[in-house]
Amino acid sequence: MTDMNVARMVAIGKPLEVGTAEIPTPGKNEVRVKVAACGLVPNSFNVVNGYTPFALPDMPYIFGLDTAGTIDALGDDVLNLKVGDRVWIDPVFVCGTCETCRSGRGVCPFATMRGYMGTSPQSKEIINQWRDGGFAEYTLTPADKIALLPDTLDYLTASRLGYIGTSYNGLMTAEFTPGQTLLINGVTGTLGMAAVAIALGLGATKILGIGRNKDRLEIVKQLAPSRIEILSTQDDVNPTDWVHAHTNGVGVDVFYDCLGVGGDANSTNDLIKTVKPSGRTALAAGGAVGDITQSYSEAMAHSAPILGTGFPTRPQMYNLLKLLESGVVDFSFLTHKTFTLDEVNDALEYVGDRPGGNITVSVLPNGPLV
Repeated sequence: MTDMNVARMVAIGKPLEVGTAEIPTPGKNEVRVKVAACGLVPNSFNVVNGYTPFALPDMPYIFGLDTAGTIDALGDDVLNLKVGDRVWIDPVFVCGTCETCRSGRGVCPFATMRGYMGTSPQSKEIINQWRDGGFAEYTLTPADKIALLPDTLDYLTASRLGYIGTSYNGLMTAEFTPGQTLLINGVTGTLGMAAVAIALGLGATKILGIGRNKDRLEIVKQLAPSRIEILSTQDDVNPTDWVHAHTNGVGVDVFYDCLGVGGDANSTNDLIKTVKPSGRTALAAGGAVGDITQSYSEAMAHSAPILGTGFPTRPQMYNLLKLLESGVVDFSFLTHKTFTLDEVNDALEYVGDRPGGNITVSVLPNGPLV
């Protein structure tokens, strides 16, 4: 067999095209992965339909961001990995030579996510070096992009690891620690529910979650009824007053904002005011509409940084996988919806309707998992 089935993005706003491509051969320091599952989130629908300000690879390209599978072949000089290893592929590529890369700060202005999109207009400089993603029966990756999966982590949950890791990155960037209070705006979504599960495992004493859908908010509440309070934006309640009421007027230690594309940044602005002095705000989704504003005097007196966050660093993913392996962080509440490669556009439509952060959506290029 020399060909494999793939799904390509051919144009913005057009359905993905299912076709064939040659099965790739790994080169030096590369591995080939037989893809078990590749995840979709609501933003995948946004990328395909052009609702993103960031660069895209030259088309056509094989779509698919969060990829999990089994190492199928090794190139020369690959160490510490073997055929049969269960793995997740880190999709983030950076230039490696800019000042931020050399300093190890992990905020490369050229960063891109293979099979998906760039993170800034400058991403176009490197986005085509590794552009093809996980909607394929097989995919190549540099060996250093591999993370080994614990036996306790199934492929379907692993196909959301990048977004679970994004929430872990957000909490770590905000220096969240045991015993703190956490406010999450957009709590019922992919990032929001991941943040809840991680924060519970890390020892949050109180989590305040704000969302829209009341049924999904109840799902969040049931993860830890004594430690989670919820508020629907449909309720006739002032969110800032509500937060202060649940924190004895003190405010929260960390505010994690993960509104989806098209969300109103005015709510973010209001909720920033509920962060206690020296607390931290972490902005995650990047899709809210509007500006974040704060007066000079507020910024100086409050001393509460507003931080941008993104995909997890390699050390963060290593630590997260240890937490998942041990059961300290528990994602057993997730339910799974799967699609074949031929059904990829149905999968995009399904996830575009925002089914909720408790549901993983995965494409299985090699068919049902056994």
